[in-house]
Amino acid sequence: MSGCRRVRTGFTLVELLVVIAIIAILIGLLLPAVQKVREASARAKCLNNMKQVALAIHSYHDVIGQYPTYNGIAPAPGGKTLRTDNVKAVYGSWVVHILPYLEQQDLYDAIKSDVDQVDNRGTTVNIPGGPIITPAVPAVPAVYDRTGMTFVPGTPAIPATFNQYVGSQQYVSTTNGNGYTVSVLQWVPPRNPDPGTGIPAVPGYWRDDATGANMGQGRLVTPPVPAQPAVYGPPGAPRTDYIGVFDYEHRMKIVPTLICPSDLSVGSDANASSAQRGLVYTATPNATTPRPWSATNYLANWNALTDGDFNRFTDDTKRGFTAPPQKMTAITDGVSNTVLLGEAYEWCEGRGRTAFMAWHESNWGGMSVSRRGVHNFGLTYELNPAQLTIDGGTPQVVTRARGLGHPGDNPGPDVTFMFQVRPLAKAPNQCPAGADCCNSLTVQTGHNALNIALGDGSVRSLQAGMNPEAWRRLMMPRDGLPNLE
Repeated sequence: MSGCRRVRTGFTLVELLVVIAIIAILIGLLLPAVQKVREASARAKCLNNMKQVALAIHSYHDVIGQYPTYNGIAPAPGGKTLRTDNVKAVYGSWVVHILPYLEQQDLYDAIKSDVDQVDNRGTTVNIPGGPIITPAVPAVPAVYDRTGMTFVPGTPAIPATFNQYVGSQQYVSTTNGNGYTVSVLQWVPPRNPDPGTGIPAVPGYWRDDATGANMGQGRLVTPPVPAQPAVYGPPGAPRTDYIGVFDYEHRMKIVPTLICPSDLSVGSDANASSAQRGLVYTATPNATTPRPWSATNYLANWNALTDGDFNRFTDDTKRGFTAPPQKMTAITDGVSNTVLLGEAYEWCEGRGRTAFMAWHESNWGGMSVSRRGVHNFGLTYELNPAQLTIDGGTPQVVTRARGLGHPGDNPGPDVTFMFQVRPLAKAPNQCPAGADCCNSLTVQTGHNALNIALGDGSVRSLQAGMNPEAWRRLMMPRDGLPNLE
């Protein structure tokens, strides 16, 4: 036949390469769009969480009549917030005090139950149990009838060996391979467990004298009864443990509303868990076992929650920086002109932003290393003493532990640290020269703009290029200065 044409059944290599190149280009064009959509979703989630936390603070204020204590006991009658002011009051960060308004009533009740039973200390205590419902019952061994039986010892675990001078020995008669009977030393384990070594008895059994049958332990008359522990009513059996916010189970409770999905510090350190979001100090040992704390991505402005009276600024033996909480009406610049909450990394400068403690020190609640300060948003305690240069001005020395503003004894420029946008989650000794690394004295975001909540409960985002003076005025609730637009 003439005029036959060969029919192609596939693509050529060039055609396949062209198709692959087109697909790669399309993926390259779509990927940024997908990332933008994902980031927009994460930012919306973060803003919504912050809104819920701000509303919880408002609800607390509506019920109690003042803001929650920044770190200390609450409520705080007369402005007294130290743990020792009332050892029967719930102690912890401002987050602890608003837990009932974050759908965490059960957790708050568990913390309060510990305090009601004992107190609010941060050391281990002997916790009494509830009333005994059923006392402990000791174990009852089995009863055997061995009438008409003879005990037959088992074969020693180690076979006879001539002159084997090991352990308990005795001369035994044995027949060697040539048919001669000789006396040899043979190791014989004790028939009863040795209390010093725990060596078990030689296996054996009871043989029925009439039938020669192996009867094991004998004829079982009464089976063994295992021991039964005592049964206690609420709150359970006595124990020695941490209590309140320091209890291991309580402090590890993750509150989803406090977690922002865009946190660049997660996994940056062994203590900044990537295995389970919302936990810090995951590698810090307590005795021999890590005892993590739940974390928060939202920090409260110390100047907004407290009354700002630096003369009453108190360090609870370095275990709870605190100051009297204030009423909303004390924010004279207006709640809509004051930062209430700022977004932050969970892990910053070797410290974890623990949810239930806004301040703690070594061995407080079992921490084995010093982690002084955790939130520090609006606090300059760690700068005392330190020399600061504000906006290129004359260096000044911080001489007292104060909040934002007035680093020296005489009024001077307010110490306000600008917020950070996507700083490196590097420890100070690992921060590259000239790089912007996480500063624990301010707040930071993994988004392209910082999410904040204002005192009126509204939320917004602030761009990285914001005027530093405008930020300073938002941070100070009583400076009498109008905000800059």
